[in-house]
Amino acid sequence: MSARRVLVIAHRGASAVAPESTEAALRAAVRARVPMIELDVQMTRDGRLVVFHDDRLERTTDGRGRLTQMRYAQIARLDAGRWFRPRFAGQRILLVSQVFRRVPSHVRLNLELKRTPHRTALVRRLVRLIRRSGARRRLLCSSFDPRLLPPLRQAGLPIALLCRADPDRSLARAVRLGCRAWHAVHTVVTPARVRRAHAAGLAVHVWTVEDIRLARRLIRWGADGIFTNDPARLTRRLGLR
Repeated sequence: MSARRVLVIAHRGASAVAPESTEAALRAAVRARVPMIELDVQMTRDGRLVVFHDDRLERTTDGRGRLTQMRYAQIARLDAGRWFRPRFAGQRILLVSQVFRRVPSHVRLNLELKRTPHRTALVRRLVRLIRRSGARRRLLCSSFDPRLLPPLRQAGLPIALLCRADPDRSLARAVRLGCRAWHAVHTVVTPARVRRAHAAGLAVHVWTVEDIRLARRLIRWGADGIFTNDPARLTRRLGLR
């Protein structure tokens, strides 16, 4: 595969240049002309779907506690930008519905569903939102938790299994689940595993890559997509502009 065909995926938006998962990070990713943005999905205590990576609020907001134990009204006014740089003060935690409206329709979205004891409720609410918004055609849904994926596939959504360890078992499971893609950390990717995935009809998207030499090596091996925190830089260095 040539570098010109690789899918550059903005990890939590352009999270190297703006606070992750915020509107500022989404805008930066769109300016970088990425074809896809990756974001994490969690559910608040009162059932609202929000974009947020960590279990707890402390690292990226001025709040405290577990996000899933908070009502949306408690987190809606938290500052999610000042921690990154003062000029981003006032950035907020986004609802998934806000992301659908604010990211241009030509940009695809990879929604990673975080592990939760409330799997059924999370999937049900997400599928309902997707149907209501008409966003299905631009989505790829992924998770480390394979139990979250079958109901999404049954709802007609393309799915991907995330992998950070035990790659051969993970790859076999992705095939059994009927995944569209296998999302593997770069340390477990090999040419043989890429070939095996492709033979099974799976795209291989690799996370999270900043080093240009590593990116080029993965592309030579046949990787179909690369997650990166700085999509403008990677796009430029790969000669995609």
